[in-house]
Amino acid sequence: MFRYLVILIFINLIAATPLPGSSSGKEGEPVQPPVDSDIADVRNLPQEIGAYASSFRDGYPGKMCRDYYLAEFRRKYYSPWTGNVPVTSIPEAMATMQGHLQRVWYAENKRRVSGRFLEELAANCDLEHFPSLHMPAIATATADMRVLPTTKPFFENADDFPFDALQNTSVKLNEPLRVLHISRDALWVFVETADTSGWVQAREIGYLDETLAKKWMERPQIVITRDLTLIREKSGQAQQRVKVGTICPLVGVDGHDFEIAVAAKAGYHQAVEITAKVAQEAAGIFPLELNRSTVTLIGDELVSKPYGWGEKYLDRDCSAMIRDFFLPFGIWLPRGSYNQIHSGRTISLSGLSGSEKERLIMEKGVPFLTLVYVKGHIMIYIGNRNGRPLIFHSTWGISVRDGKGGEYKKIIGKSIVSTLNPGAELDLAVAPLLEKVTSILVLGDNGACVKQTDGSRE
Repeated sequence: MFRYLVILIFINLIAATPLPGSSSGKEGEPVQPPVDSDIADVRNLPQEIGAYASSFRDGYPGKMCRDYYLAEFRRKYYSPWTGNVPVTSIPEAMATMQGHLQRVWYAENKRRVSGRFLEELAANCDLEHFPSLHMPAIATATADMRVLPTTKPFFENADDFPFDALQNTSVKLNEPLRVLHISRDALWVFVETADTSGWVQAREIGYLDETLAKKWMERPQIVITRDLTLIREKSGQAQQRVKVGTICPLVGVDGHDFEIAVAAKAGYHQAVEITAKVAQEAAGIFPLELNRSTVTLIGDELVSKPYGWGEKYLDRDCSAMIRDFFLPFGIWLPRGSYNQIHSGRTISLSGLSGSEKERLIMEKGVPFLTLVYVKGHIMIYIGNRNGRPLIFHSTWGISVRDGKGGEYKKIIGKSIVSTLNPGAELDLAVAPLLEKVTSILVLGDNGACVKQTDGSRE
């Protein structure tokens, strides 16, 4: 009898213990929700893009506009192979590296990064001879692009995970590159894509000659439409997994598979082409037709996926998700939320009330083709529900006041469908997204597709 009484008391103690990440709800303090709980928007709104695809206007934008976007995509995507000069600002790239080498950082063990390690990194960058190369290359695997040549994370504060200040972005398998420099230990190369630059590991790229590059650009292509799709060698052996938006030249069709060209390493330096296979159900002919079905296909592959700063761990932050959503349709967007919203003619919403902003988003916006911007964050407008605009975005979390003059972060940590007031149910939530929205950009509006007589874009 005594043993059962002890067990009962123990069970009651567990039931009375607050969940990890939650407060006890003392008088005058906000109750913090459990860390692994979803906000009301995620619980109450369907988290499948197909539930909203009926708002997409099939046939918009017109063929001329789609052709323009595709031509722009090809021009920019292949520019590391076709350009005669680097797109990277050499002074800015050097200043960025030098600035990072001179700051105080915290490492993965929450201790300060040592000055000795920073000195070793500086020496390995060999900035005295930067840049030293100008050679076309190609990614032979999905690769992290880093500000400095190290896989070690640098955090501004000890508890800043996942915001590694050295994680720039990632490059996809087969992505065109140009090598500008090699680290002193030869384990890293400084590369540029069409719109960004940084260090990748040398084992993840191969140099490309002009003949293979020309052949690569001229062939029809497929694009991966299922996230983390397995690419297999012709023998059937697994080669690697790749993300939505990975582009591969089409070699042929074999039953239920596409035969595709994949870049691989030959020795330490050179890239060669090998033939591999990918299931047809996981890919489509590039570019995909833009319609309700394909919007659903790509959107449902991206929704609810984990947030990943700079695409670390094969995940996506806000701008990476936006980029991967539009890439299969042949619509080019640069990396970074600021660059994306300024990639076309914007509509300013600054100075308007929340209700006026919502009205203009619904009035001017085109579902699934409109970017919504706040400083440091970007979203896609996907339609309306109950007279309010809905957005699709990847977000880390919501700032909430703790009642003691500080804040805590309610973690979302994934891509979601929400209103422009996510987390409104939380006590003392900081200003909603809607208050901070400054502008929208409608892809496919008249200005975005018009070429002037001098060849420039309006």
